[in-house]
Amino acid sequence: MGTKKWIGVALAIVIGCDSNSIEDATESAEAEILEEVEFRGGSAEFCASVYTFEHEVAVGDGAVLRVVEKFSPASVLRFPRRALVMLPGTLVTGEMYDMDVGEPSDFSGLDRAAEAGFFAYAVTYEGYPGSSQPANGGAVTAARSLDQIGSLIEMIRFGRGVPKVDLLGTSFGSSLSIALGGSSSPIPTWHIGRIVLEALVYKEVTPLFEAVFFSPEVQQMLEAAPDGYVTTAPQWYGLILAAADPVAVAWANENYPNVYATGPTLAGFDLPVFDAEPGVVPALQFWGDADPITPFADVEAFQAEYGGPTELRILPGAGHAPIIAATDERDAFWSETFEFLDYGASFFLACEPQE
Repeated sequence: MGTKKWIGVALAIVIGCDSNSIEDATESAEAEILEEVEFRGGSAEFCASVYTFEHEVAVGDGAVLRVVEKFSPASVLRFPRRALVMLPGTLVTGEMYDMDVGEPSDFSGLDRAAEAGFFAYAVTYEGYPGSSQPANGGAVTAARSLDQIGSLIEMIRFGRGVPKVDLLGTSFGSSLSIALGGSSSPIPTWHIGRIVLEALVYKEVTPLFEAVFFSPEVQQMLEAAPDGYVTTAPQWYGLILAAADPVAVAWANENYPNVYATGPTLAGFDLPVFDAEPGVVPALQFWGDADPITPFADVEAFQAEYGGPTELRILPGAGHAPIIAATDERDAFWSETFEFLDYGASFFLACEPQE
């Protein structure tokens, strides 16, 4: 990984404001980059430098989302510019895409995307730690989250000068990605480039997961949670972390448990969260053949019903979430993700990322 430059900036972005509202947050960083690169390129070390911003993004109806942004000189100097928005699963925050585990440091999807020439974003949903807390967490419905992420995407497009935004979704985030790239999206479909899906549960789960978590008793417990918020514990994440890298498991057991709005999780008890048939944009679905939550029959159902062009990659040995799998599976996931996102794209990259 390249040298990191941490820039502490908290920025409130209001719906309807002009593009300068998000652009101002990185104006000095972009100026520094352009000044450094006097001609095409620059040193490999400089091109791999990663800039980090933390935003508080107002997305309407009083909701404010915590969004972490990372980019590199390769992101700024790429034409046309690209952005990748990462949408997590339920009962976790966007921090899952930026695991600070020390060494190895390749658990950060944000770093990988920034060094690959993307403006990279990790989102934390309303009612989750770091974002605003509505009076009742049960009010954070899938439809409400969909509108909020749509608003965020439009801000990124205008603020960063990005024609199309790509999406990487995990679990609930995969469902949102499908809807955002479909004919019923709250934003124009052509504003979305391509979508990458992992840990997707479309219409059914394994008998094991149904018995452990996807049961009527668990649903009733979530529905009865005081003020629509639930406190999780490490054991809640056992099946999600099955077959994951031990380093990721240790980090997750320390950082995942917290207090969360119940709405996004309850959405998963009425599958599908969003139908696949309205899907339009190209989609790539990953499935680990050691996944204890999503059966292959569910993968086949999604592949058959998705309305747009779709591809499937099976990762031998990977569990429910390939981004936290062992090194080989994790590297394969990211390599194939960036290959898919760049497929058929014509672009000029003045600043090559560091090898």
